Amino acid sequence: MRYAIVCVVALFLAGCAQKLPSDVMLKNQAITKTQKAEIIEEEKRFLVVGTYLNDIAHPNTPTNEEEHFIIALYEGGENPYRAPIQGVRMNDVNASWEYLEGDNPLLALLPMANSWSHYYHIRAPLSYPDTLTLEIEIDPLRQVRLTFQKDPK
Repeated sequence: MRYAIVCVVALFLAGCAQKLPSDVMLKNQAITKTQKAEIIEEEKRFLVVGTYLNDIAHPNTPTNEEEHFIIALYEGGENPYRAPIQGVRMNDVNASWEYLEGDNPLLALLPMANSWSHYYHIRAPLSYPDTLTLEIEIDPLRQVRLTFQKDPK
């Protein structure tokens, strides 16, 4: 009887222990693939946080047929609004983007998602250099550049 109880307790602890490291590992992967940039003006402040998704091992990660990023955009100040992205280029090639709603499963890949940022999924053609430079235009006077390093294959 003692043997059965010890086995059940050991299985329970082993099952719980395996879930935690995968969540921690996902967050660690996402943090290493995240970059940020700020634009600070007199009355406004833009925070742009980008995460490169292709190197993150998770079932929600899109296929590697394109380069995938999630951009979090927050505008602070007295009158914040949803600052739309006007244009995106990756390594001097135009990229496409779409706005993500708060319940989108891609947001689970981020190290931190919040309700006050606006999220965009960026897609660009597959690129072979190990360094990816993402240029984001919020408006003609506000542009940021984020640089990501791919994992060697």
